[in-house]
Amino acid sequence: MRSDLRGNPSRSMGRYWLMMADNSAFTLVRSSIGIAEELRNDLAEQTGLPARLGRVELAVLLLTAAESGWGKGKASQLVGQILDLTGVSQQSRGHAYQLVRDTMARLPLVLWQHEKLAARRDLLDELTRLFNQHQLDLAVHPSHAELREQDWRETVAGLRKKETRLRG
Repeated sequence: MRSDLRGNPSRSMGRYWLMMADNSAFTLVRSSIGIAEELRNDLAEQTGLPARLGRVELAVLLLTAAESGWGKGKASQLVGQILDLTGVSQQSRGHAYQLVRDTMARLPLVLWQHEKLAARRDLLDELTRLFNQHQLDLAVHPSHAELREQDWRETVAGLRKKETRLRG
């Protein structure tokens, strides 16, 4: 092809651009598989939740979400296809939404068609909203460890009051 490109560039340009387009698509798919693998690892390490899908299947799901322009209404469905969140703590749930959101944000923008970029923004906003919702639920309901710490603090404060009364 190299000699043909030099000899008759106008005739070979179509094949050259086709080869470059194939290379670009291959690179996008490979990077998507890498991003999916990182998501699987992060979910397992940081939340203790195994992904339902393998790295290739997860990459296909992420690429499908981008190509189809999944938006606001699809955030829970996307996370539901990746993880089983039944019986999972609020903290793990929120962290899972955050990891999926960060992953979707890391996918290259060229995966979304120009007219579907608004859907990407809506999907990211919805994942952020779900993450924030679970974090707010945590703030309202203290964890078992936080309740235990509060009891310890109150016990120590009570013991200090007794000591000051006995001294005084």
